[in-house]
Amino acid sequence: MDQRRPYVFLTIAAAVAFASTAPTLVQAQDTTRAIPVAIHGFLLTTYRTADPLVIDGFRLRKADLKFSGPVSPKLNWRLSFDAAKVLTLNKTLSEFGDSVALSDAAIDQRTRMLQDAALTYVVYRNLTVDVGQQIIPLGLEGTYPTAQIETIERTLFAIERSRAVGLGDVRDIGVSANGTFASNIVEYHVGTFNETGEGAGTVDVNPQKAVVGRVAFHPLPTVQFGGSGGFQGGPTKQRRERAGGEFQVKTNEITVRSEVMSARDGLLHRLGWYGLGAYRPTARLQLVGRYDWWDRDRTAEAILQNAVQTQVVAGASYLFDGTVGKFAVNVVRQSFPNVTTVKNATFLLAGFSGVW
Repeated sequence: MDQRRPYVFLTIAAAVAFASTAPTLVQAQDTTRAIPVAIHGFLLTTYRTADPLVIDGFRLRKADLKFSGPVSPKLNWRLSFDAAKVLTLNKTLSEFGDSVALSDAAIDQRTRMLQDAALTYVVYRNLTVDVGQQIIPLGLEGTYPTAQIETIERTLFAIERSRAVGLGDVRDIGVSANGTFASNIVEYHVGTFNETGEGAGTVDVNPQKAVVGRVAFHPLPTVQFGGSGGFQGGPTKQRRERAGGEFQVKTNEITVRSEVMSARDGLLHRLGWYGLGAYRPTARLQLVGRYDWWDRDRTAEAILQNAVQTQVVAGASYLFDGTVGKFAVNVVRQSFPNVTTVKNATFLLAGFSGVW
């Protein structure tokens, strides 16, 4: 028997998996059983121009690759990576006499490519338990895949991370329970994690754990409302509090969504909210508008890093090549009402993406 045959099987199976979103059978090395592995991906390249805070140019915004499959009838696994992430360094400065010098530098583990790395156990039909690194249940838009977001960029309180950590679309290591009851009218997610999003890819640096939860009510198939929150105790500097509310109406033709999110990180208090409306006149064309309000620091407005920021976004997107490709254009009107050193600006953001 040709000893190279298992490797040939593996190569062929990997090629088929990248060409299809359907689960693919990858031949096990011992050829005793087939291991089903689903491979999905998402690639987004953007171009930004006329933004006074960002140099014009192209950016590889997302390059996600996701793997998942069953371990047993009740146990599933998943791994995902974002190859577009850029490693950054955490730097420590020390004083030596009358000068300051770099005394230590380490990779920020949150900027590594690894996204999800978790096992899911199906307790019964409407209850699952996730263990590992996962998105924490905070906010509604923050739990959506990037490919499903109506605008090119998420809301400001989720993507803006110059102070502390984002308030949506953040991951940490822990365990969570997820499910529904009352005929799927009530949806819940609750878990305990090392931190509230700043601990992804690291070991816990303190004995306190964060508890984060979200509940949503679905009185009608097209309507939902609810809230989310989180808490981590300890000394003032490491204390974390989160509280948010959400509302959404979504049909085949329209989406109306609004969220508010408040956070305390030690002495830092942050608050953000947005309102979004989208209209889909055809299955492939979508028109969208969003108003975004974000205050990085409720107690200060002196400099850009503390200031209130507002954005008015108007845009359109079109699905092509079936529904796997999308081209989107957003026009953004940005202002910092309380900072006179930064002028109001209108800039263009374009995105070209593919999902498989």
